Amino acid sequence: MPEGTVGLVLVSHSRTLACSVARLARQMAGAEARIAIAAGAGEDRSDLGTDATEIAAAIEALDSAAGTLVLMDLGSAILSAETALELIDPAMRERVLLSGGPFVEGALAAAVAAAAGSPLREVGDEALGALAPKQAEVGEDVAVEERSAAAKGDKAEWARTVAIADPAGLHLRPAAEIARIVRAHGASAAISPVDRPARVANAVSLTAMLGLDLRSGAVVRVAARGKGGGEVLEAIERVLGRGASEAEPEAGAERKAGPVPVSPGIAIGPAFNLRIEFPKVPRTRGDPEAARAALAAALARARDGIGSGGPAVLALQRELLDDPALLERALSLIEEEKLEAAPAWAETVEEAAARIALLGDPILSARAADLKDAGRRVLAALGVAGEGGLPAGVPSSIIVAEDLAPSLAAAFDPAHVLGVIDRAGGPTTHAAILLRARGIPAVAGAFSIGEVADGTLFAIDGASGRTWRAPDAETRAMLEAERAGKREQKATVSTTVPLADGTVVELWANAASRDEAVAARRADARGIGLLRSEFLFLGRALPPSEEEQAAELAAVIEPMRGRPVVLRTLDAGADKPIPFLPIGQEENPFLGVRGIRATLAHPELFATQLRAFLRAGCGHELGIMLPMVTEPAEVAAARDLLAAAHGDLVSARVPHAWPVLLGIMVEVPAAAWRIAAFRDLCDFYSIGTNDLTQYVLAADRGNPRLARFHDAGNEAVIALCRLVAAEGGRPTSVCGEAAGEPRIARSLVAAGIRRLSMAPALFGPVGEALKAG
Repeated sequence: MPEGTVGLVLVSHSRTLACSVARLARQMAGAEARIAIAAGAGEDRSDLGTDATEIAAAIEALDSAAGTLVLMDLGSAILSAETALELIDPAMRERVLLSGGPFVEGALAAAVAAAAGSPLREVGDEALGALAPKQAEVGEDVAVEERSAAAKGDKAEWARTVAIADPAGLHLRPAAEIARIVRAHGASAAISPVDRPARVANAVSLTAMLGLDLRSGAVVRVAARGKGGGEVLEAIERVLGRGASEAEPEAGAERKAGPVPVSPGIAIGPAFNLRIEFPKVPRTRGDPEAARAALAAALARARDGIGSGGPAVLALQRELLDDPALLERALSLIEEEKLEAAPAWAETVEEAAARIALLGDPILSARAADLKDAGRRVLAALGVAGEGGLPAGVPSSIIVAEDLAPSLAAAFDPAHVLGVIDRAGGPTTHAAILLRARGIPAVAGAFSIGEVADGTLFAIDGASGRTWRAPDAETRAMLEAERAGKREQKATVSTTVPLADGTVVELWANAASRDEAVAARRADARGIGLLRSEFLFLGRALPPSEEEQAAELAAVIEPMRGRPVVLRTLDAGADKPIPFLPIGQEENPFLGVRGIRATLAHPELFATQLRAFLRAGCGHELGIMLPMVTEPAEVAAARDLLAAAHGDLVSARVPHAWPVLLGIMVEVPAAAWRIAAFRDLCDFYSIGTNDLTQYVLAADRGNPRLARFHDAGNEAVIALCRLVAAEGGRPTSVCGEAAGEPRIARSLVAAGIRRLSMAPALFGPVGEALKAG
């Protein structure tokens, strides 16, 4: 066969299979058929696998003006072939077409078409349609006229060209929509740019479609096979042919809807997109069967963690986790190289992200960060955590986050983080709680702000949820004046508010770090009503020792010496997973093993924390609070462990606080309804309105679509607070975020609550509201 005909490269995991297919193809097309083999792994190519360098060499050996068609047997072979294209000369690359056709039938059909002198595109069409005759013979449920059209290469029916209308090109959102369309119809489809026919993407693979680097106005060829292929083509054409689904706001324009208030305060400054460092995972090896099972479980947990009703940016991450090319590549590394689940997944994600990052368009190349963030969720489910935060040298900025994690919020320094815009989240997430405690202005649920380049000037008002992109001088002056007025109000705050009935409302502080405890003391907080202990555990592969916990807690609460401090035991589970606490996968973690349920299930970990609490509290007026309590038996069990911890320290002659107060967080409706049953076991109650609200109103507090049900001022919630205050028979406070909302604080006081615990930055607005009645 002359060099003027199309060459065929057969890429297979099995060299035996590839040689057999090549022999059969030559019998049908002629002995001179231009066929090269790139198959197998290992020195003698007898192992299963593929090698990108061998594929590149095969393409170079066959290269001619007629072009080369590459056929592949399995998904990871596609990735190897795509990598091979990056290794060859760009001019040669334009003469190569990767085919999504069946390996055996496609090779035979392509060899015959090439022998007949057909051009590269027609040879590719023959490979793609090679299954049609067989489908017709066995009577598959595919319309006869559609099969005929496919077999004939009828482009009006099975393939058509479409110009991409979206100003951002083929980016993540339309790619995800196309993948969903193809999956829903059970069809197969491919997309390739008309001017670069060698680049063909499987239309269910987001990474492959993004890798095409298609800009606005680019013309692509879309081909589909299988049942409903015509419908698939029409649907894909509609997606590619429509403009942007979200219009960008004009510079300086105030948004009419979108972000919700999270943490009060005004911030003006340059934006900085928060990026999470992708973990470095050693290439450890193990049992492939165990690795496959671990990866499947981690993917399921990561998808569940994203959920299905959240913001679009997170839904797109879920689509990335469904990318078949990623899974096939990871499984091939597990099978062929015996890698464990974590290194196989990490290597797969980094390879795909590297290809996307090389794209010329900044919006498309930025999707590498989306892929890594989605991939990081899987690694976290496998117990591998990445480092995150602000890199050194970044100027003071307003941070833009996709879904801010509590561990990162806890690490923010108010001196450098001017404010936060969280595209996901809401006012009652733990990240929001930590931002309020640190006095950092923030808004959340900001799905609609669009792409934000680093350095873009932004302004936010965390009290109202307003945001401004590139605010003009007049707007900046107005915001600066408003901020100055709030500072003056803050300087005159009193943390004891007398009421007309002669009682006094005390303002206490919530805290999770020494800086927050210092802020509480400076604000004259009556005490710390909630000191969260999760900061000791988050982001760690192993639990901290008793000595480490005691030392860190002692340093945190030292600024409050002489005033009462309430430490909450570990509240793990749900949105605060702890890698070394094996809770397991749960359908609904917020209704699962969390809080006191988790710590009682791990008594050694619980006892260690209780001893650390007693040691850290030496010389303080100490209270210990149990989260997520449902029934009195849980408190009784915790009391027994606390007494045992005291006994252990006495025996070891270790100084510690004793006696101490023991109380519960009232956040499970069952505990509120039966509050009198806890009277003999508890010294105090603290109502956690965040979880109480979501349980009473059956609304996930992290789901922005249910925002109207996130109101702790709902009468059903206030009624339970009134019941606890009236019938509990013990001092009662509110430590949930509702205590810091002036409107709700008034309702809580009217319900009989006389102690409110909140971020110190909220003392002023709440105090003024209570004085006003």
